[in-house]
Amino acid sequence: MSGPIRVVVADRRRAVASLLAAGLEQSGLVSRAAAGMAEVRRLAEAGGTDVVVADIGLLAGRGGGAADGQRGWGREFGVPVIVLSEGAGTDELAPAAVRAGVRGWVPKDSSLAHLLAVIRGVHRGETWVPPLLLTRVVAELVARRDEDDEGAERLASLTVREREVLGCLCAGMSRPEIGRHLFLSTNTVRTHVQNLMVKLDVHSSVAAVALAHRLGLPGDGAQP
Repeated sequence: MSGPIRVVVADRRRAVASLLAAGLEQSGLVSRAAAGMAEVRRLAEAGGTDVVVADIGLLAGRGGGAADGQRGWGREFGVPVIVLSEGAGTDELAPAAVRAGVRGWVPKDSSLAHLLAVIRGVHRGETWVPPLLLTRVVAELVARRDEDDEGAERLASLTVREREVLGCLCAGMSRPEIGRHLFLSTNTVRTHVQNLMVKLDVHSSVAAVALAHRLGLPGDGAQP
């Protein structure tokens, strides 16, 4: 797309967002300020937005912490998101943010010139992480990939019936509901749950569901 990059800047304080937006405007971008993520969503859904630059307090507070809340990190906006971080106190969230699709991580004390470089790079399809954080981010992404590979192998070890039971658990069904749905006794369902927990190497059905969701297990067993 030709023409200036269109940016929405979001901060908990509109005055701060407006000041930063004005600086980006003076640097040749088209920039608008927002004081909350609901406003960002409205602007993004209305079109005319290429990149979102958002204060970490607005994003991490919406479920984007260690639990990998993907919607919390702004993936639903449909445009690249750059986080303005608070520095060392929030750097531990960078791997979760990158896993969730965040494309840039910029400390708030960075210069306007650096932020502009990141915005332009992200708009070109790049991902920007500070060098001091890159080793941590890459290490955690690799570790997570290895964990997911192991989890996928454990899921593959389940029988068809155990996968059906797990799918029902993922759909939020109780054991009696699963029994009625799959025409099994409650005791048989309980046995299947215990067996799949052993195979998945988890200590609760909640952990089994979390693993299944993370690996994208279809909830086939919950279908009528």
